[in-house]
Amino acid sequence: MSKDARDSFRDVAPNYAKSTFHASAVRLQEVLDLAHPRPGDLALDVATGTGNTAFALAPKVRRVVGLDLTREMLDEARKVAAEKKVTNVEWVIGDACHLPFPDETFDLYTVRAAPHHFADIDRFMAEAYRVLKPKHDAAFVDCAPPLPARDLLHEVEVKRDPSHVMSLTLDEWVGKLQRAGFQVERAEARELDWNYEEWMGNMDVKPALAAELAAVIESAEGQARKQLRPERREGKLWHAYWHALIRAHKA
Repeated sequence: MSKDARDSFRDVAPNYAKSTFHASAVRLQEVLDLAHPRPGDLALDVATGTGNTAFALAPKVRRVVGLDLTREMLDEARKVAAEKKVTNVEWVIGDACHLPFPDETFDLYTVRAAPHHFADIDRFMAEAYRVLKPKHDAAFVDCAPPLPARDLLHEVEVKRDPSHVMSLTLDEWVGKLQRAGFQVERAEARELDWNYEEWMGNMDVKPALAAELAAVIESAEGQARKQLRPERREGKLWHAYWHALIRAHKA
């Protein structure tokens, strides 16, 4: 993740602590179902943001390290940890593509809704593999629109958030993880009914730009339109959005 990512998230950290997607108990349970945390685990949550996934893991494991590149995100996480009286989580400034940990340190690796920001996706996966102990598991959750919707959404993503690099399709995810050495045990694309207004609000997108990007989605044609299914409900835009849910094993 780059300086662009730090700049993008510095001023919106509080939004992510209460974002419907990022803080949803249902969405966090998805991560737990993928990760299978165990009481003795030392877990690493990469690009932890304001710590939503780390907090979900904390009651299930011995200790969680929440790593993020943006100091303001971790400051928000520390504040929430104090409010919740969570004591088995520590927060570390660091880059997913250059993890500041020795080989084979962690029993569990998680990352959620972040890899599309990473400048070197192959390096990120190699680092995940490196710091995970043999015979242990990783859970990956990230946006994964199918083609051709992915290409149309890419235009929206990069204007909504300049730190966005690229969303992988599910097949691209599986192929890259396998090349990194992982055995992919579970991989599925989960579709959600997506609240466009809240999505823009997370990044404090100005109304004029939000309207411009809504027009991109609503003018989708052909297969992309069939996939996205944009519609207005009480004046607000909703459309389909997808995430990869992946469990991978290090032999």
